[in-house]
Amino acid sequence: MEPAHDSKLVEFNYTALETVLCGVSVASALQEQVDKAGAKRVFLIGSNSLSEATNGYEDIRNALGSRFAGLFHQIGAHTPRKDVWAALVAVRGANADLLVALGGGSIIDACKVVQLAIDQNIESEKDLMQYAQFGDGTRGSRYGDLSLFTGASKIRQIAVPTTLSGAEYSNNAGVLDTQKSAKEGYRGIDLCPQKIIYDPALSLHTPQWLWLSTAIRSLDHAVEGFCSADSHAYLDGHFLHAMRLFAESLPLCKSNPDDISARSLNQQAVWLACCGLGTVSHGASHGIGYILGSLCGVPHGYTSCVMLPAVLEWNAGHHADRQSSIAQALGRPGVSAAVAVKELIASLELPTSLQQVDVKFEQLETIAKRAVRHPVVRNNPRKIDAAEQVMEILKLAWSN
Repeated sequence: MEPAHDSKLVEFNYTALETVLCGVSVASALQEQVDKAGAKRVFLIGSNSLSEATNGYEDIRNALGSRFAGLFHQIGAHTPRKDVWAALVAVRGANADLLVALGGGSIIDACKVVQLAIDQNIESEKDLMQYAQFGDGTRGSRYGDLSLFTGASKIRQIAVPTTLSGAEYSNNAGVLDTQKSAKEGYRGIDLCPQKIIYDPALSLHTPQWLWLSTAIRSLDHAVEGFCSADSHAYLDGHFLHAMRLFAESLPLCKSNPDDISARSLNQQAVWLACCGLGTVSHGASHGIGYILGSLCGVPHGYTSCVMLPAVLEWNAGHHADRQSSIAQALGRPGVSAAVAVKELIASLELPTSLQQVDVKFEQLETIAKRAVRHPVVRNNPRKIDAAEQVMEILKLAWSN
């Protein structure tokens, strides 16, 4: 397909997400959506802490009644593959026909991989890895072969996010190889949730640091998406308004964590920020963040807190007009985008340096060597093709 004369070719592919519900009670909304789906065997995959806080999701299980098929709540941070496999065994044993993810990105990604394994009749972890892309850019023989996904998946998920990471908007999933301390990526045509339910009241159980830091993760989606060569007018509008909503609603949530209206705006900002997630290329903040998560155990929200200002500073001369728009959207016209983002993060009492998230200076060289091979880092708007360039960014983040 050729673009029209003097125009940019724009192609936007919608995911298989059908419905987003905001500001609702999860128990009643889930019951209604399960009815519409005609599901008979609903399996819950949730966070352990949320399960404890809600007495094993008692209200949800009561709303499902005889359709409740089981609960698995042992998915660790960064979605360890062994935990995903244990969840898969439980789901298969329950003969489930619908998954419900209750939690953050690790839970939602686990459901995506369970869905992939069921749809593709995967019976071993070795076979699963044929669908993986690894952190060094190498791939299994079936990664990205979307012709393998014929028709609708055999099972889908409804996501009930309790963080602001935005994992619910992509067809991609990340899984941790705990032996290598490295991430694997998986993708499919309809791995994203079929429906998303945002219950701001349920999020009151989420620790404040996690809620606010994952908001910065989604701000990172908006900022790096806006700076991507893949962006266009439709996406720009989503990304810029996401920045505005975050700048307005996050301080409100910080000052009053019980402000349900502010929490709902936080969730709607994620909805905007994650437009095109998984198809719009990101840059070094995301790519280095994956390494910090898998190698150093830094929570994904914190990786964006410490890396996004540094990457913006390093990229500043490459797209000054875009960075000016970012600062303006954040309500800080006249300062650099890096300063505007860093000031917002600091105002939320979140970390702004690698030292604050316990990364050791002697680890930086290893991080840089891994990061420069990562395909997302190589998509950075200012070209990165040497570990020394990554070290420049890491040193900015070290002392920010």
